[in-house]
Amino acid sequence: MLTLILALVVGYFGVGLLVVLRMTSPRPGPPEATPASVGLAYEEVELRSTDGVKLGAWWLPAEGSSRAAVLVPGWGGSKADEHVLRTAPVYNRAGYGVLVFDPRAQGESEGGRRTLGYREARDVLGALAWLRERGYAMGDVVLHGWSMGSTSALRAAPGTGVSAVVEEAGYADLPLLLKDKIPELIRFGGLFRPAILFAGWLFPDFDVWDVRPEREAAQLSKEGVPLFVIHSTADQLVPHEHATMFAAAYPGARVWTLEGYGHVEAFEHPEYGQRLTGFLRSLAAGGPED
Repeated sequence: MLTLILALVVGYFGVGLLVVLRMTSPRPGPPEATPASVGLAYEEVELRSTDGVKLGAWWLPAEGSSRAAVLVPGWGGSKADEHVLRTAPVYNRAGYGVLVFDPRAQGESEGGRRTLGYREARDVLGALAWLRERGYAMGDVVLHGWSMGSTSALRAAPGTGVSAVVEEAGYADLPLLLKDKIPELIRFGGLFRPAILFAGWLFPDFDVWDVRPEREAAQLSKEGVPLFVIHSTADQLVPHEHATMFAAAYPGARVWTLEGYGHVEAFEHPEYGQRLTGFLRSLAAGGPED
């Protein structure tokens, strides 16, 4: 009887471990498109995260400009994602050089595992260091992330002195997201949810419970760093309630709520470029702009 109970316990937590390994496994691969597909010149560069991971990246220069934007893809994505490549020209036309990279263990970057925004924040800090080495002042740099990428950007931003953060379809609280989504993502997810969350806690390089970027959003509010939140009510992957949580943590944030657009699909909205450009102009003007 004791042997059976032990076998059931081991099997239960073994399932949790397998799910965590699947969610954090590397997703490498060459890009399926480049900035040339949206009419932009670029060069391939190599970054290093602050813990030494090599990151594949593209640099899209803006001649004569001292401003730059760092674009951060999400979980399983890459610098070649359509929403990333379609957003880069908005920044370039506004006079920003654009640095876009593959997060660790994705695309052309090295790294053993994805950590859902925990260690990816170090990738963002590595991108900022690359810009700093090339003479860019942090007060002229905007961070823009999607989904896990916005979580990474928000977690990295406090204390850096960046000009602003744009977060699209990001999660404000990873444990809450997993609690809600695990039952939808795997069979019998509700039953195995405790095992999955416990398995995530076991890894020394990944603290699920620490990925709550609503806390960093609150810190950015204290620092006076502008935040632009973009989220659709039709997002089936990251519920819109996470945008509400960001707005609560940062009462002065600019929030654009869309309807009818899926996860990270805001770039398809006809007002996307105008809204983003308006936010960038407000940074130059030092105040709100519609």
